[in-house]
Amino acid sequence: MPLWMLAIPAFVLCFLVMPHVYGQLAFGPQYMRAYPGPFLNNVLLNCATNFAVILMSAHLKNRFDRKLAAVLSRSILLHGGLAFAILLLHLVYSSQVMIAGVVFSVVFGTLYMYLEHVAVRPRIAIVGASPPKALTKLAERYRGEFRLLEDPETDVRDCDLVLAPEMAELDLAWSAFVSRAMLSGVPVRHVAEFLEEADGIVSVEHFEVEHLPVGGLTSYRLRKRLLDVALIILTAPITVPLALLGALAVACTMGRPVLFVQDRAGFAGRPFRMYKLRTMRPMRPTDALQATTTGDNRITPVGAWLRRFRVDELPQLWNVLKGDMSIIGPRPEWTVLSDEYQKTFPAYAHRHLVRPGITGWAQVRSGYAADLDETKVKVGYDLFYIKNLSFSLDMQILARTVWTLVSGSGAR
Repeated sequence: MPLWMLAIPAFVLCFLVMPHVYGQLAFGPQYMRAYPGPFLNNVLLNCATNFAVILMSAHLKNRFDRKLAAVLSRSILLHGGLAFAILLLHLVYSSQVMIAGVVFSVVFGTLYMYLEHVAVRPRIAIVGASPPKALTKLAERYRGEFRLLEDPETDVRDCDLVLAPEMAELDLAWSAFVSRAMLSGVPVRHVAEFLEEADGIVSVEHFEVEHLPVGGLTSYRLRKRLLDVALIILTAPITVPLALLGALAVACTMGRPVLFVQDRAGFAGRPFRMYKLRTMRPMRPTDALQATTTGDNRITPVGAWLRRFRVDELPQLWNVLKGDMSIIGPRPEWTVLSDEYQKTFPAYAHRHLVRPGITGWAQVRSGYAADLDETKVKVGYDLFYIKNLSFSLDMQILARTVWTLVSGSGAR
């Protein structure tokens, strides 16, 4: 979509609708009578910043979580610059409007980015010899318009992405082409990297330690810990009553104990006691230890309802406060199974580089794992998450988790 076509609805939204919204926030229903001139300037400056963020969120080229990171960073940068200018020039401002301005920029920028992301098929050029069947399979499996490049002098500035083999496999002409493409602002990806990013999963067999962002893990863990505590405090008025109601339902229908407690493998492989609301009948002496499966007859009717909407997971917020877990991360495994999985998949141990989570990338992409094949897939998703740790990827997981909660899908 041309930028001017995007600018028209964005202009209407930002300059005709948003002034009324900001006025309501600052003055209430009588804002039209109380709209002082200096305050109107503050409103219009925020509207202009909203407009700029929306336009800058269009035509981003990258995978979804990186586009989201770009929207967030541009919203913070532009509104931060606006706040600095207002303070420097001693202009009249409203705190409610300034805070709401950042929120609206993030919401509208993300919305415009998402609509374009799902509506527009990216144009992808492939360097190197690929049979037509391979291009057809890529087009069928992945969203995009693929074309094979045969001339290193081809202009690819109209492309959204260039896929190339290893640089060592390219001759001088194609190496120069790749450099020109990167200088013109077109992202260049290795083919294997593109497939990994498109599927959101890494190959467990080909995963190496150097793929992990070990240098940034420490600082990211600190920021994430602060975010976890803040989210728990903010959502406590909702989560605490829900957890108490769930506990009451378990006590009335299944009796005591209300909680299911099990040793799980945590950060650095250290075991900890994880808490959940009990959703299964007590084990019989003849029952064998097994993972939960779809339609498991051990789950009670109340337990099924608690699992459907993940109410049984709420006691784990206490694990998060204690520092045993995070809100987002690889799901913690029972210590017995964790030891077995590490023997089968050596890369499994890398999951312990971060705190386990209540929800995670593997959880929202593949759900629960009941056997070794499903566990292998789950490990691939977990390693993708650890390899690409970022605030924007966490936000994407949270959004997918909310959708799972609303739809009640994926529960066992």
